[in-house]
Amino acid sequence: MNHSAFLPLSRPALAVALSLALLSPAFALKYAAVEHHIKADAAIPAWKPGPVESVPEEELNLVGADIMDEITLGWVKIFRQAYPRLSVTMQARSSGSGVPALTEGTAHLAPVGREALPAEHDGFVKKFGYEPFAIKVATGSLGSLGKTATSIVLVAKSNPIKGLTFKQLDQIYSKSHHRGGDALTTWGQLGLTGEWADRPIHTYGLKPPNGIEQFVKWKVLQNGEWREGIHNVKGQGFTHAFTVASNDMHTQLGGLTYALLANVTPDVRVVPLAEKDGDPFIAPTLDTVYHHTYPLSRYVYIYVNRPPGKPLEPKIKEFLKAVLSQQGQGVVAEEGVFMPLLPEVVQEELAKLE
Repeated sequence: MNHSAFLPLSRPALAVALSLALLSPAFALKYAAVEHHIKADAAIPAWKPGPVESVPEEELNLVGADIMDEITLGWVKIFRQAYPRLSVTMQARSSGSGVPALTEGTAHLAPVGREALPAEHDGFVKKFGYEPFAIKVATGSLGSLGKTATSIVLVAKSNPIKGLTFKQLDQIYSKSHHRGGDALTTWGQLGLTGEWADRPIHTYGLKPPNGIEQFVKWKVLQNGEWREGIHNVKGQGFTHAFTVASNDMHTQLGGLTYALLANVTPDVRVVPLAEKDGDPFIAPTLDTVYHHTYPLSRYVYIYVNRPPGKPLEPKIKEFLKAVLSQQGQGVVAEEGVFMPLLPEVVQEELAKLE
């Protein structure tokens, strides 16, 4: 999906009208039901706008994720109220438009519903010689398709495996083995016995580059290389492809795939995970994803162009402070799909702005 909604937000009513007019049914996002009623933690400090000088019609431009359009628009409204002389624009195109817009100099801030893909990151570094500056602004959803849903691991329903560690997944999926150990190719090597002892591990995945595939590669494989022989499934959209894998597991009982909760079918079950050997296996629930105790919980980001050692431009810094405030995280909470950040994460991200 790659729709563009350019919102000149000098008048709130006009901005809403334009956004509704430009989001025609052919390009509209899928419906995302409310998943939670989590409130922004009371420990998150309120935002007190700092000084931002602006000349008449000076702009602050946001270009990025369509899936973050509702929360981004909420943040923009808060910011406009505080700085009525500043013209704030928002282009909700796609996550893939964000970092390239920073590279091209057409955006001050880039909301991105995932980590930057290698091509996006490398294009920025090639031009500027330093990394794009990333700030966590919300936790991803539990299971809403398109809303940076939590990544999970699925096996056949009859598979007796109790849990998997990141090291084991790395040994199964990677040929680099950055977490150590040798390749794991059978379920017996994971401790299963009987008919499962010699059964091959049949791995499913997505052809790179893809946001979900890249997240698993970064988080689990520590950016190692995928091994040969992974069955890269296809479907009508990458999220549907995981359902293809899920349905195929009744013929491939040794199957294993990373996926999303929306891809769970009657033939499969979700495997609890542990990031480190010896950690308890954790299943993905609303509570474990919100608190990031489930190891494949996700964040969404705002990227900006910040040269190392230089302060952020005041209008950019204040926008990020607004996002990381009680008011800004309240916008996230009100949407009910993305989740607000924990207070300790807010403090960590605020510290990066100094």
